[in-house]
Amino acid sequence: MKNRYTHKYMIKGLTFLTIYALSFMIAYGQTKDSITHTLLVADYDYTCHTSDADGNNIDVSYGITLQVAQNMACTMGQKRHNGENDKSEQLLYVPTTWQNYPQGKMTSVETIPPYRYQTVENMSETNWALHSEHDTICNRPCQKATGEYGGRVWTVWFAESLPTRFGPWRLNGLPGLIMRAVSKDGIHRFECRKVEAVKEVITYSVPGDVVKCTRNKFVKLRNRIFGNPNYVSNPVYYIKTAELENVFVMDGTLMFGNAPVDMKPAKFQPLDY
Repeated sequence: MKNRYTHKYMIKGLTFLTIYALSFMIAYGQTKDSITHTLLVADYDYTCHTSDADGNNIDVSYGITLQVAQNMACTMGQKRHNGENDKSEQLLYVPTTWQNYPQGKMTSVETIPPYRYQTVENMSETNWALHSEHDTICNRPCQKATGEYGGRVWTVWFAESLPTRFGPWRLNGLPGLIMRAVSKDGIHRFECRKVEAVKEVITYSVPGDVVKCTRNKFVKLRNRIFGNPNYVSNPVYYIKTAELENVFVMDGTLMFGNAPVDMKPAKFQPLDY
């Protein structure tokens, strides 16, 4: 698949890439506002147990960063947080999520090539059950809790010594920072590896070309496209013939519109349903 597109679209040459670069800057104009400052910043390792196109068990892992302010939080890819324009992280379509921003809402920007989507929903706190078990994570005493969010049951460990109701991704609602979260089936795991009291700006940044839709509609679309059995062996299966002119190769990466396409994706394991 990649070789076929490489031969077809690389011949468009430098003129096309110049036009593309200009259109990229226009299309990617963003609404970007500094909204508050952090009280602490936590880095997590996220791991997903899944399989490749041949059915072999593999782990997909990357880093995420949680910025925590007084009344809101933001989760994003760690390399994006660090200002790195890293293609490997972009290929994993790591979402950016603002909890309690705007107030009482949860906002996310996520990618399904060629589009980026913005979802806004009412923020609801999980009904957690507290347990007597304790553990130590990042030298912080943590207590166990279990609850259901997004169609999955989660076991989490939170640190009351870090008094915030937020956690990684979309998890929240405990009297302390969520330091570890594991789905009941063991597929998904968030593990805090560093937390620091750091003051930095939290920005609200939305692409100018973003597609707005409800959370339920987006989740159904994402799970239908990425969860299709054809996706692992042919990740561009859903591209219509009329849209093929938007597929090209740049810097060795297949691009669909302005979004990179992972030509060797792992089996999709949704975090939420």
